[in-house]
Amino acid sequence: MTADPSRLAAVRGALADPVGLDAEQFDAAFETIRPRLLALARSLLGPEAAEDAVQDTYVLGREAIGQLRDPAAVDAWLKRICITRCYRVHRRRRLLDRVLARLLPAAPARDVGIRDLVEQLPHRQRVVVVLHYGHGYSLAEISELIDERYDNVRAIASRARRKLLEAWLEAER
Repeated sequence: MTADPSRLAAVRGALADPVGLDAEQFDAAFETIRPRLLALARSLLGPEAAEDAVQDTYVLGREAIGQLRDPAAVDAWLKRICITRCYRVHRRRRLLDRVLARLLPAAPARDVGIRDLVEQLPHRQRVVVVLHYGHGYSLAEISELIDERYDNVRAIASRARRKLLEAWLEAER
């Protein structure tokens, strides 16, 4: 039984370069996961900033492709980059909101829906609620995505549910 020379060359190439993805493979993987990243970014930032966050995720991922050790983990790696990007955008937005709040008069009160109540949650609680209830991630998966211990994620989810209930009851009065 003789081995196919082209197949042997491919195996040797794979062994010589264990890192994994080249630019074309990364682009293909990114296009596959892009809709999920966009949905994730929309739920964390809203539709107006989601496209920018996903595009930033692409650029950052493409620049750091050499840091990816396991090509099979590209989906989780890109989700992590996207969530980190969303955190940064949110922090900047929060800072800008604080500065603008000093300059502008307060907005009039309006009817509060569940989406408004979720948007009023602190960012960490909002992330956990959106990922868990909006996207169906388990608390264990969320703990890996946001780099928090499982116990902390469970406590964050519990506090978020309690805050949502209190805010909803307050709004009903």
